[in-house]
Amino acid sequence: MTLVVLATATLAAGPHAAAPGSPITASAALGSVTTTVVDLSNAGLPAATAYLYEALEAGAATDHAQPPAPLRVHLPEQAGPIAPALVAELGSAPGASAEMVIYLDDQADLSAAASMADWNERGAAVVDTLTQHAAKTQAALLAGLAAAGRQPRSFWIVNAVAVEGDLALAQWAAAQPEVALVAANQSHPMDTDAPGDPAAADDGPAWGLSQILAPGTWADWGVRGSGIVVANIDTGVTYTHTALLPKYRGWTPGGVDHNYNWYDPAGEPAQSAPLDQAGHGTHTMGTMVAGAAGGYTALGVAPDARWIAARACVGIFCLDTDLIAASQWMLAPTNLAGSNPRPDLRPHVINNSWGKSGEEDWYIGYVAAWNASGIFSVFSNGNTGSIFGCGSSGSPGQYAESFSVGATDGNDIIADFSSRGPTSDGRVKPEISAPGVGVPSTWSDGGVYSLSGTSMAAPHVAGTVALLWSANPALVGNLAATRLALTSSAEPRTSAECGPTPTAIPNNVYGWGRLDARQAVQAARVDVPWLSVPATTALPANGAGHVTLTLDARQVSQPGTYTARLVVMVNNSLTSLPITFDVLPAPNTALVTGQLTDVWTGGAVYGRVQVGAGPNVQTDAAGQYTVTLPYGSYTLTAAATGYFSETTGLDVPAGASAGFSLMPDLPHLVIDPAPPISASLAYGERYTQTITLHNQGTQPLTVTASVPPQEWVVDANGVSGAELYDVSAALPLELSDDLIYPQPLDLGFSLPIYSEIVSQIYLSSNGWISTHPSNTAAPVASCMSTAGLPRGSLAAFWADLDPSMGGAVYATPVDAETFVISFEEVPLWTTTPDPDDPTYSFQIVLHASGAVDFIYGQLGPLPARWAMGTYYSNARSQNLACYKEPTDLANRRWTLHNQPPAPGWLGVGTTNLVMAPGASANLDIGLRGFGYVPWLSPPSMGVVHLATNDPGQAAVDLPAQAI
Repeated sequence: MTLVVLATATLAAGPHAAAPGSPITASAALGSVTTTVVDLSNAGLPAATAYLYEALEAGAATDHAQPPAPLRVHLPEQAGPIAPALVAELGSAPGASAEMVIYLDDQADLSAAASMADWNERGAAVVDTLTQHAAKTQAALLAGLAAAGRQPRSFWIVNAVAVEGDLALAQWAAAQPEVALVAANQSHPMDTDAPGDPAAADDGPAWGLSQILAPGTWADWGVRGSGIVVANIDTGVTYTHTALLPKYRGWTPGGVDHNYNWYDPAGEPAQSAPLDQAGHGTHTMGTMVAGAAGGYTALGVAPDARWIAARACVGIFCLDTDLIAASQWMLAPTNLAGSNPRPDLRPHVINNSWGKSGEEDWYIGYVAAWNASGIFSVFSNGNTGSIFGCGSSGSPGQYAESFSVGATDGNDIIADFSSRGPTSDGRVKPEISAPGVGVPSTWSDGGVYSLSGTSMAAPHVAGTVALLWSANPALVGNLAATRLALTSSAEPRTSAECGPTPTAIPNNVYGWGRLDARQAVQAARVDVPWLSVPATTALPANGAGHVTLTLDARQVSQPGTYTARLVVMVNNSLTSLPITFDVLPAPNTALVTGQLTDVWTGGAVYGRVQVGAGPNVQTDAAGQYTVTLPYGSYTLTAAATGYFSETTGLDVPAGASAGFSLMPDLPHLVIDPAPPISASLAYGERYTQTITLHNQGTQPLTVTASVPPQEWVVDANGVSGAELYDVSAALPLELSDDLIYPQPLDLGFSLPIYSEIVSQIYLSSNGWISTHPSNTAAPVASCMSTAGLPRGSLAAFWADLDPSMGGAVYATPVDAETFVISFEEVPLWTTTPDPDDPTYSFQIVLHASGAVDFIYGQLGPLPARWAMGTYYSNARSQNLACYKEPTDLANRRWTLHNQPPAPGWLGVGTTNLVMAPGASANLDIGLRGFGYVPWLSPPSMGVVHLATNDPGQAAVDLPAQAI
């Protein structure tokens, strides 16, 4: 579409018609406002919707980073010329036949197409380059196959031909001079997660949307994905789901058209309307765009985006040729007959919640072609992290060309199953992480199901890309800038699991961190304070649209010339029109400033300030606002998403200012100042202390009180500069991999461990001891609590260690009251041991006084799974640190003291409290004297834990002690 822009400025002096395509100029006195009318001509063209954006003056709206030259589609790097998998398949029986994929050596160069700025021209150039190259180079091969009575199928996205044949045909194809590889048409099992369950209704958005702050993005800026088309290659989509049907590009109020919107290469036969017999594709599509369903007010990140889909997987299996065909269709969707391809109808974003464990490069060429056309593709990083640990990123997510996503839970902790990097060539993966545990979304039966997996995390990112491109069209097709917008705005998360370092960002667990859609959009969108444009305007067929721009000289700080641009997007083509605004001096005006803050935290609040009937001024990210007003009296009203508005009067002379402290529409817990919860008690003596809780918020407050089973007091928490005991005089134990030492170890004294007096312990080669025997050395570590350890376990460094491959383990008294278990330079277990593998040195030190020390010397990089803590049962355990909640260990010491189980001497009278706004409630906390125990050093110490629905104080611990 060619858009003609006619600018007509409606000013105080009367209308002024500008020449077609000329800049818009306007002027106004400081502190006043004017308007300009822009006519968008649609002569000779069908009806369309124009999307309008404010843009800065500097730079072009369509700048794109130049791709490296040459940019060639990649061939799979497989052994050949006949791939071993195909040789095995064809040699399985005499006369065996199989479908094979024949890749030609000469691949197209897409550099020229990829450097184009216009979306439609770029897509057409990529398809033209690929189709013309394939037609020219495949002619001889196709003719030879046809002469042999075969029915070959040509692919142009990579220069390849699929054909059914036997070993002789494969050998003939491999001998052709233009052929690089003859590969098997393999069936890939999807890296799937466990089947989901119906999700419980929730009167609000899906939790993942709230976690990435998508609802705030919709509320603050009205950015909901309008004008952007998303797609998935998956198990299909149940398009009739009520939360998905209005978002389908093929749907209009007048009916449904599946041409160019649905493709089914995997169907036998192909289905002419979208369907999903597995549910997976419907679920991932829902997370991108679905509206309200199942009691949720919203399920999709970009609810105003439209969707299309291709089914390349049936059940959990995806055939190579179906994935190839789907990837090709995405570059140029066709009608249901497979003809009349339209590159201009390709999606902006493709979600790929599928993949294969391990590193296989066969799909790189297809991702490279998408990238060349400007499509942003998102891939799940895989679900084998709990099995393979570091280096478990799957394909195609692990490609450098791919943007891959890990999965986090509601506490922003990485999921056990989420695959980790690095890649085999040392690159960090994933790029980013997103909600992927217990994610509710649409299901193929019309309901809402909850699933877990990186499959669920990836569409959160795909939906966020739709928001970004809807907020700023300069990002459309600009993959490098979009990647930067996503990664630079992520909520940072560190991990010591898989390197590069414990504090590195990005890292091989979270990537750059957890996705933050609101922060990404806020950073990417352009707001010209003095310019206001409508979001869209209708362009009638063979007609014109009329757009009124508002130029507000109240939202500048001083007289001068201000410049900006109006960017118009119609059918993905951009037109940019420069705007010059001259602001003239005016007497008796003043600059008014102020800030919006949170009444409870004092932190900055992004919001708006309405000045009477005048401008609605947006703040910056720090909550600051400025507005220029003529002298006079005004009413200012501050508002922000999730907060109650506040109004104040203001007389404006020079230097006027007005700040606002806004009340969030939330519960808010306030605890009356009280003396410490402490008492000196004789055996059996009781004491009750009352704590008063107040709800000073505007929503009901719920508080659940409990006494955690804190049976170990850590009184030296990570003290640095610790030194290991010298036990070199002792003989090392003979410990092999995954072994419980055959004999219990005699300590030479007794001490309490979990309230049991013990004089013997059992030792595991995997960095822990226990008071009870175990039939397993528990090589797979987990954060406490866990059922993986026996009763009475003390885990200093629970990991899959292998003393048989290096280092030494000692167990010896160093004096009459101290027993040391020392792991010195012990490596982790590995399938391919190497003398240069990292090692780990640490000690568990038991004292007759009842104290236990965990002391750490030099440690190599922390492994994918490790834990430090104590365990008796799932209800009686303490997690001190682990791979999910890491801390520095090397050259540090933790000292623990055993004590009576806290519920034996500490309790609460009421466990569940509900307080209306403005109400208060009393919480009775009871202490009971435990009496003298020789091995206990008073006081007994514990906490009363309060779990609340106050977002700023979700957990509060009240220390308590009995002396």
